[in-house]
Amino acid sequence: MTTEPEERSRWDGWLSPKQWIPLTGVLAIAVIGLAVFLLLGVNDGDATGAPRCAPGDAACAARQPTHQHADFALFIRGQQFDFNQPQFISHDGAEEDETADMHEPRFTVVHIHRELTTWDEFLTSLRFKLTDPSYLGVDAARTCMTIPSGEKLCGDATNTWKFYVNGVKVDGVANITIHDLDRVLMSYGGETEQQVLAQVAQVTDQACIPSEKCKPRIPANEPAEPCTVSNNSCVKPGG
Repeated sequence: MTTEPEERSRWDGWLSPKQWIPLTGVLAIAVIGLAVFLLLGVNDGDATGAPRCAPGDAACAARQPTHQHADFALFIRGQQFDFNQPQFISHDGAEEDETADMHEPRFTVVHIHRELTTWDEFLTSLRFKLTDPSYLGVDAARTCMTIPSGEKLCGDATNTWKFYVNGVKVDGVANITIHDLDRVLMSYGGETEQQVLAQVAQVTDQACIPSEKCKPRIPANEPAEPCTVSNNSCVKPGG
């Protein structure tokens, strides 16, 4: 009398088509989901998971107040963007509700009021939007800035974005924290490296004046700061 072979009771390491085809589908869905998550994170300007600081919210309140300053310049097709316009300047103590802003009389100096403030947060407050390789998943081909007029400036065969921090070329600055006395260039156009270096040289070095790090250079008629510097903290007048 013959008997049927005993069925295998242990997995031999192989998957049948009925097993691996559904598994492949599940993995593909997972990969697509991850890609969508990363893409949404980049578009929201929060690809690293750092909380964006908006006036009045918990993420902003968790950051310690500070009062630091940095110089910057934005060049578009060889022309320096003029920030000496009313919509870009803070007045009447509005800085209390901002992570960073600009005050008269220097329109190339950013005032930082909360620690860990990034260049993207500053630019966003001025109605600019910069997406660059400082965010996860963004490369040079996807680097773009939307300016307040609505024009979107993206890298192409003719024009590219160049970024310099303290004279050193970097891939991007949007998600980089602004530090006291930094000098940052953001440049879009078809300039040669030498032409861009000439733009780097045009970034001012006036942040030391409101930061009180170069007191001999402070003019006698210098307007009073909306905040005074005391141990790198923002102390309101009379506070």
